Amino acid sequence: MLDHEPMSAGTIFERVGGNTGNLAFRYGVARSLSGPALLYLGNSPSAIRNAGDIVVLPLANQLGRHMKLGPAAERLRAIDLPVLGLGLGAQADSYEQDIVLDAGTRAWLEELASRAPTAHPNIGLRGDYTRAQVAKLGLGNAVTVTGCPSNFISGDPALATKLAAGFRRRPRRIAVAAGIPHVAQLAAIEHDLADIVTLTDGAYIVQHGIEMIELACREFDSMTPERLELCRNYIAPLSTTEEFRTWCSRYAYAFADVRQWMDFLRRFDFVVGTRFHGAMLAIQAGVPAACIAHDSRTLEMCQTMQIPVCHYKDINGPLTRHNVMDYFRFDAEAYTETRRRLCASYVGVLQAADLEVSANVLRLIQ
Repeated sequence: MLDHEPMSAGTIFERVGGNTGNLAFRYGVARSLSGPALLYLGNSPSAIRNAGDIVVLPLANQLGRHMKLGPAAERLRAIDLPVLGLGLGAQADSYEQDIVLDAGTRAWLEELASRAPTAHPNIGLRGDYTRAQVAKLGLGNAVTVTGCPSNFISGDPALATKLAAGFRRRPRRIAVAAGIPHVAQLAAIEHDLADIVTLTDGAYIVQHGIEMIELACREFDSMTPERLELCRNYIAPLSTTEEFRTWCSRYAYAFADVRQWMDFLRRFDFVVGTRFHGAMLAIQAGVPAACIAHDSRTLEMCQTMQIPVCHYKDINGPLTRHNVMDYFRFDAEAYTETRRRLCASYVGVLQAADLEVSANVLRLIQ
């Protein structure tokens, strides 16, 4: 954990909403705006209503059976302001499945769509799968595909050229965007990735799950033996408990600040793992990175934004430091052109609401 004052795992978990990857798209939205903006998370609807003229919501994979957003729908109604939603995604096991929403989440989406400040779409989506799912709900006119706001953190139009040069080199030090120990089908891949960290003097950067953040904060004694064993079996099953604690003390990290996270990633030659935002922050920092997908969520984001991706079922043998990059391809021209097109759509959503867009983002569409 890198910070001026160390924070406990519980503090980090609470601050980031349970997943440090949330910091990436929140930071991306903040970097997009030049005008005055205030961050309100737990404030009352009346305080929010009195503080501004429009609500800008950095969003994630809220559309799926895992969400219960009835209270959030009521909160939007109570705030009673125009709303923009940026980076919304649908989640299912595969593209062949339709999402399933409970009544509260359906009401939240309808409330969000109804609060457009103009006739222009007010919801930016992660990709075409999400757009098709929203269209099936009769709300297609409220949305446009923008990708994730984290894709626009770097204002360098030549970012892809630098990344392409990195993809042509064999990596010496590799960082892993670590998974979670509740996805059993990815366990063998996670073992291999942890071994790559060890062999390359890399880093194991966790994002989600209080037990994973506890590992990175070295809070082993506060973990139940069952939680520690769950993580050990998922990450390094051949190690003893004491060896695993020592390994985590050396290689595991969690971040509560995007800028520190990105600065840290520049120490490495390649970043790979199952967490999209861990890979995206590396790319925005100019470090080659790639994702291993296991559901529609990650696959959609990578395909929409031309981020190197491989489905876990297509990995046909052990991953090693020598072959891990062979599973991924980076097309600099495709990434640049796609990023420009998505950014133009993203800027359109912001400007239609009369928001002042930062020079950092406008540079990407010039």
